[in-house]
Amino acid sequence: MKYKIILIILLGTLFTSIIYFYTDKDNLNLLALGDGLSTGMTPYQVEGYNFNDYLRDDLHEQKQLEHYYKNFNEIDETAASLLTKINNNVENIDHKIKIKQAIKEADIITLALGMDELNNYAKKNTLGSTKINGFLKKYEDVLKEIRKLNDKKVYMLSLYPTHFINETKVKKINEQLSNLAKQYKIVFVDISNLYQHNDFFLNKKNYYINYKGQEFIFYKIKESSEISTMLLV
Repeated sequence: MKYKIILIILLGTLFTSIIYFYTDKDNLNLLALGDGLSTGMTPYQVEGYNFNDYLRDDLHEQKQLEHYYKNFNEIDETAASLLTKINNNVENIDHKIKIKQAIKEADIITLALGMDELNNYAKKNTLGSTKINGFLKKYEDVLKEIRKLNDKKVYMLSLYPTHFINETKVKKINEQLSNLAKQYKIVFVDISNLYQHNDFFLNKKNYYINYKGQEFIFYKIKESSEISTMLLV
C-alpha cells in the first residue's frame, strides 16, 4: 500500500510536469515603452531592428513568449507624454489593448526615455538643471504609475553621451536615474559606454544607433538582469 501511494505521487508529479512543459512555457508578455531609441529609429528617420525585437526573438526561441506589446513606444516620446498616455489609458489599435492593461499583463517591461527629450532640447537650448529636474520628476511619476499596476521586471535604460550632451552631464543624470531605479525596484541597465563604439553610429552628430548598437543594448539587458536564467527558473 505504501509503495502504491508513492507510485501515485510520482506519476502525479510526472503528469503535472508534462502538462506544464506543453502548456505553460508560452506565458510571458513583453511590453516596450519609450522613445526613438526603443523603436529602433535611425539617422535616416526609418525605424530598424531594435533591442526589444532582439529580446522578443530570444524569448520566442526559448518558447516563452506569449505577447509582444509594441507601438505604445514612439519617436520623440517624453516622460510627460508617456505619463499622459498612461493617465488617459490610450489604446493600442494593433493589439486591441489599452496601455494600463498591457502594463498589468506584462512580465517584462523595457523603458527607454530621455534620449529624444533631452537631446532635442539640447539642440536649441542649454540643458540646465531646470529641464533635467523636470524630466526626472515626470520620469518618477511614470515609474509610480507603472508600479501601481505591475510589480514584475522593469528594465530602465540609462542615457549615453552624444554630440549634444557631454559625458559629465550624462553621468550626473544617470546617477539620478539609477537612484530612481533602486527606489522603485527596477533594473537599471547602464549603456553609457555605447558612444565609445564608432561602428554603432553612422554619424556621431546623430545620436541614433544602428542594429549593432541595438543588439549591444539587448545583450546589456541580458547581462544586467541575467534574464535568460530568470526565465528558465
